[in-house]
Amino acid sequence: MYINDKKKLLSLLNTILEALDCILDNGDGWEEYVTLCVEALEAICGFIDKKDKSISLDILSKDIRLLREINLSEGMKKSVKNIIKQVIDDILYQARVIKAKKNRWRAVFLPYNASMWTSLESIWRAAYNDPDCDAIVMPIPYYDIGNPSNISIKYEGDQLPDYVPITHYEHYNIEEHNPEIIFSHNPYDDTNNLNRVPEKYFSSNLKKHTSCLVYSPYFTYGANNPGRTDFQYAVPGARNADFIIVQSDKVKEIFQSYGYPESKLLAVGSPKIDAIIYKMKEQVVTPKEWKDKLHGRKVFLLNTHLSYFAKSSTNTTKSGDYAVRFHDEILNTFLNRTDCALIWRPHPFLEQMLSDRFPKCYTYVKKMIRLMNDSDNCVIDRTRDYSVAFRLSDALITTYSSLINEYMVTGKPVMIFQKKASEDEVKRAPINRNLNYFRFKPDGMTFDSFVDMVCRGEDPLYNQRMDMINKAFLNMDGTAGEKAYCMVRDQILRSI
Repeated sequence: MYINDKKKLLSLLNTILEALDCILDNGDGWEEYVTLCVEALEAICGFIDKKDKSISLDILSKDIRLLREINLSEGMKKSVKNIIKQVIDDILYQARVIKAKKNRWRAVFLPYNASMWTSLESIWRAAYNDPDCDAIVMPIPYYDIGNPSNISIKYEGDQLPDYVPITHYEHYNIEEHNPEIIFSHNPYDDTNNLNRVPEKYFSSNLKKHTSCLVYSPYFTYGANNPGRTDFQYAVPGARNADFIIVQSDKVKEIFQSYGYPESKLLAVGSPKIDAIIYKMKEQVVTPKEWKDKLHGRKVFLLNTHLSYFAKSSTNTTKSGDYAVRFHDEILNTFLNRTDCALIWRPHPFLEQMLSDRFPKCYTYVKKMIRLMNDSDNCVIDRTRDYSVAFRLSDALITTYSSLINEYMVTGKPVMIFQKKASEDEVKRAPINRNLNYFRFKPDGMTFDSFVDMVCRGEDPLYNQRMDMINKAFLNMDGTAGEKAYCMVRDQILRSI
């Protein structure tokens, strides 16, 4: 029997017991108490008949008849007291029967963006392989609200991996089923100004219809800069969750500094890192349209953060639009070489945001897309699974992004074309990103020199970087999601 159904039935039975005790102990209000007991017993019978027909209703049905036959107006006769005592014994017996039923539970997973599924997948695998758990993956729709005059609804359930069984959101009512656990990677509720899930899927509402709401971040934490990264720890999905999955003890400490109780924080590692570890062991299949452009070349992955072009377009310094300048430099580096190839993976919402709000930036990005499509050695990655680009590439060139944290797990070199963090920032940060290569001086290098270094097979920072990464993420054996699931499951079992 599902745990929440058990708890509901046991609570009703306990309420009936309290009412029957009042009938025995007091001389007033008998009729009202008996009526309430009959109504509660009828509700229990209806609930059991609907939820678990393996439980016999004969005893409870008999008790309903007995209570209806009591003539309270003649006073509490000895025979009536005996009937009520018998009903009490019956209910205690029925409570024992219900408690003895094998426990089952439901774990509902609510991805909305297919590219973020990796933050839930290893948890889902653990739930799916648990014979006592119904693991339900229900992708939910979301609204594209970047352009308020042209709001549209999107659904990406058909983009999840084929091996994941999908339940359509129109066929499963969370409020009605009251699942024991809900796992979500969406922390924003109504605070996201690019896309937004329907209100009934806000964490504030989900919390009302489950025993345990778990937030599994769709990103990994790399920086901790008070005033700039506060939002990552203050989002509604984190505040409303019963548990938050955190990647390390350092991130746990940061959450605690924002007022979160230690009991709410599951320091087990990151399911996103699990996904990378799994994928790096698999054989990669190069997309057909990429083969000619990548074959026989050193491959570099280019990652552009969602806000990079937008922030650059508002830059008023003499340097002008740095995003355009650096992307031009990167493009020229690769378009002028035949020994290397470039995969550009723009943020999934980049083009949407730029077309809605920054048309000049979008004009440049469209030009960049055209140049890459026309080239012999550049491709654009729009696949749902970024691990393909991770595995096919030999190095990463990137702006600051949580993708850096994940790519560093592969052991491959990374070049960041933004400034190094200060010593104070490094001390506060969950991950030391300074153990990568940088475009800016004093020890910076050009894109060409980074490409040359990778082509030579050199990576002087490798050992330091990997030592740090193995401390920055717990359970680097790929078991973070499994451990998170087990901890949540055990908490649910203790609640009975």
